[in-house]
Amino acid sequence: MTVLEIPANGTALRAPGRKDAWSILGADVSEANTAREALEMADLRGWDVRLMGNVTASEVTIHEDGVSATEVKMPDTRATVRTNPRTGATEYLSAVGRKYTPVQIEAYENVLDLARRESGAVFHKAGAYDGGKKFFISMSLPGTVRIGGVDEHNMHLTLFGSHDGSSSNSLHIGPTRLDCGNMQRIIIAGAKHKVSVPHTASALDKLVTLEDELAVLFDWEDAYVREAERMLNTPLTIGQFEKLVTSRDLWPVPTSPTPRTRKNYEERMNILRNLFENAATQESIRGTAWAGWNAIGEYLDHYAKVNSHSVRAARSLSDTGAVTKKKTAAHRHLLALAA
Repeated sequence: MTVLEIPANGTALRAPGRKDAWSILGADVSEANTAREALEMADLRGWDVRLMGNVTASEVTIHEDGVSATEVKMPDTRATVRTNPRTGATEYLSAVGRKYTPVQIEAYENVLDLARRESGAVFHKAGAYDGGKKFFISMSLPGTVRIGGVDEHNMHLTLFGSHDGSSSNSLHIGPTRLDCGNMQRIIIAGAKHKVSVPHTASALDKLVTLEDELAVLFDWEDAYVREAERMLNTPLTIGQFEKLVTSRDLWPVPTSPTPRTRKNYEERMNILRNLFENAATQESIRGTAWAGWNAIGEYLDHYAKVNSHSVRAARSLSDTGAVTKKKTAAHRHLLALAA
């Protein structure tokens, strides 16, 4: 593969100027030597996330005599709040259940520093998004992963967390593809890609044992390379690709569509075909199942319609949402061809 440029600031090899999800949502913390420094650079320290009382819901009713408000107590629900590190103001984050226990981001500093020392990783990007409800701290692992010797990836070890009860905090391993900036989210059977810390009273005890669980994550890298090279060694025609993308768990052909639905379907198909057949980002892997999977990933990460780039980036980082489900479904279909 001819390297067109050296990636910097989120720029991909064959998609100049394109930012990956890390760069859209996070600050550059590559100069940090410790987790504390990385968190300070990204304004992730000093939040003092805490719980406040019972949540009360209000219902406003308009009637002949005017307007009245009724308050309903929600005894099984409390609110998480934080101190904004820039303004010092108390900010609402989310309503959570009675068992929810806040875990400060600083509690992970020792684990992050240990992972950095043991693996030789360097801090990469860190940031909060969705109004402070979610955050991440990413480290780049040393070396470059090359699928088939040509398709380059950077591997990251990342702490993902939330303060809204939507998910446990967890350490993930996963790659970013340099040619297109794709977040290579994929769930591989039998390969553990994350270790989690729940928001419960046992969270701090779990942190003590988390250090011993990190080693298993590095086995996921071998599984990822193995699965990717199986797809790279499997030919894929445009007809097979079109059948794949119109499967039930991706984008099935609409039945009795409205003109708008039909237009959106055709636009999406045209983009997907072009990404598979013509895009420079598939140049080194053209005509393979691996190109098909990456065309789908590139569409989801960089072309699918959303309200903002930050929403798309957040969606690409998640391993529980629709984007990862579609990438995993495509992987399953393509491996069936490779069998």
